[in-house]
Amino acid sequence: MHASFLAAYLGSDPVAANSLSQMANSLRRVDVIDHRMLRPGRSAQILIVDCRLPHQHEHQPARLPPELMQLALVSETGLHRSAVFASGFLDYLLWPLIEQEVVSRLGACVAQIEQRSAALFFSADPLVQKSCDLLVQRVARQIPLSELARIVGTNRTTLVNRFETSFGCGPITWLRHYRMAEAARRLRSGNESVSKIAETLGYENSNNFSTAFKSVHGLPPLLYRKMAFRREKPV
Repeated sequence: MHASFLAAYLGSDPVAANSLSQMANSLRRVDVIDHRMLRPGRSAQILIVDCRLPHQHEHQPARLPPELMQLALVSETGLHRSAVFASGFLDYLLWPLIEQEVVSRLGACVAQIEQRSAALFFSADPLVQKSCDLLVQRVARQIPLSELARIVGTNRTTLVNRFETSFGCGPITWLRHYRMAEAARRLRSGNESVSKIAETLGYENSNNFSTAFKSVHGLPPLLYRKMAFRREKPV
């Protein structure tokens, strides 16, 4: 079984990188690797920034996308909680490391990532959520917008406007994003062929599916699966 999430250690201490990797093993859903071991097409969802350097007077998270979860690795004697959180880190890990703490805090990161992901496809608007549920149930079908509106008891304009309010896009774009998220999940977790995944997600042509997948995830499906299944050893 392969881990679902990747954490990259950003620092120069191979002992810390190795310790984090070993401790995360019990979580089973997270791989920790040295950031230098990242390969093209493989991105981390969690970043562990080593802030123990003597000359580093202030905790500074890396300037990376805000959706990336960043944890500060700090020494037990040099912990200043207010400075860690004021600098933009989500949380911190204390050195020397304690396995229970590493597992707990990485687990909390995973929970937040999953919560954010779920929010992309859930709406508190009953009309919109009913439409989403129908689209998911009929994910292999091409449903005209007018038919979807009729089924949920509204008109096209109202439906599009309500989707725009909930997700920032219309129903068709929402469905495309859902299909690509589901495709990525199935590529990571199983051995289904690309053609089978494409067919069950409403793509009659595997080439069209591959093009759509690459436009969202940056890699063609087979290479995405290969990258997702590759377990790299930290230095």
